[in-house]
Amino acid sequence: MSARVRVDPKINKLYLDVHVRGRRRRFFSGMADTPKNREILEAKAEQIDREIFLGTFDPARHFPTQEPKSRMTFRQLYQEWRKKKANEVSPLTLQWYQETVEAKILPIFGPKRLDDFSPALFDRFKAGLIGGTLSPRSVNIVLLRLKEMLRMAYERGYVREDLSHWVIRQKERRPDIAPLSFAEKAKFLQAMPLRWRPYFEVAFGTGLRPSEQVALTWERIDFAGKKIAVREGWRKGQKTNLKVAAAHRDVDILPAVRRALEAQRLIAGGSTLVFPNPRGGHVNVSNLRRRVWYAALEKAGLKRRDLYNTRHTFATHALASGEDPGWVAKMLGHTTLLMLLTRYYRYIPNLTRQDGSLLARQLGRPRRAAR
Repeated sequence: MSARVRVDPKINKLYLDVHVRGRRRRFFSGMADTPKNREILEAKAEQIDREIFLGTFDPARHFPTQEPKSRMTFRQLYQEWRKKKANEVSPLTLQWYQETVEAKILPIFGPKRLDDFSPALFDRFKAGLIGGTLSPRSVNIVLLRLKEMLRMAYERGYVREDLSHWVIRQKERRPDIAPLSFAEKAKFLQAMPLRWRPYFEVAFGTGLRPSEQVALTWERIDFAGKKIAVREGWRKGQKTNLKVAAAHRDVDILPAVRRALEAQRLIAGGSTLVFPNPRGGHVNVSNLRRRVWYAALEKAGLKRRDLYNTRHTFATHALASGEDPGWVAKMLGHTTLLMLLTRYYRYIPNLTRQDGSLLARQLGRPRRAAR
């Protein structure tokens, strides 16, 4: 049982972190982190410690404006959360968030008051998601939105305790990758209509995400410098920002990619887009996946797999050819080598050797005696 002065580093404001009989509450002071303000809150913390020890602690007396607004419904909380998110994410991301919440969360929790929530209610909600058609990853996306809103309710003093820890995410395993082998890639490209062959030659030769490749314009291609500037994506009919800073990258143009781009100039005509649809606009990735990618796989007699495996094919072929993993990670836009090595480790030649022969060769070499 204790009260401690803490600082929220995001806003540089002080708050009291109070623990009473195993429960934790945060009381935000709105005061900047200065020596004088810390002294004021330290005195209040000592007083609260004494009251907790004596059993007389009453939060309403110390923090009258932060007592829970118990009649708030989850729908009201959602509206407040949505306004907050509108200032933090892109319009497209906000639309995605709204679709998730309004389809999966509001029908269950919308009219309920926040003080009516219980762990059993969240357990039943999660069980309903798992028992449906959603994948573990999709279940976790829904649960993450719910946790964010519950966390905000606690931080803004609408509930007495943090309800978000009652929402436990589902364990998930990343789907296995299914890159094409060198021989399979050749068969696939042979089965691909000439109209779309340059698109996939570029995809296999750069590791660009489908959304990045669809958004690509000719002004982003520097033939003299042999670079492609990846700066945006295209999703649901809108230009989108790339998720992380490392995704903003300059991709090397290899000779095979250059030949494909030169062939694509004739196909693209006068479009500013490198890979326009027949009407000159942005390609619909869902249609590309269904009508072109899957059709060519079937024609080539290859196993059906997701379109994203063009990116996996680039990575695995580069690593299998002995390219520096650091260069491959840079081409893909990974922030560190960790993701690359955990995802594609078995395709790195030296990592696939498990007999110790390289080490044995070094250990077996005679060493010159020290003089």
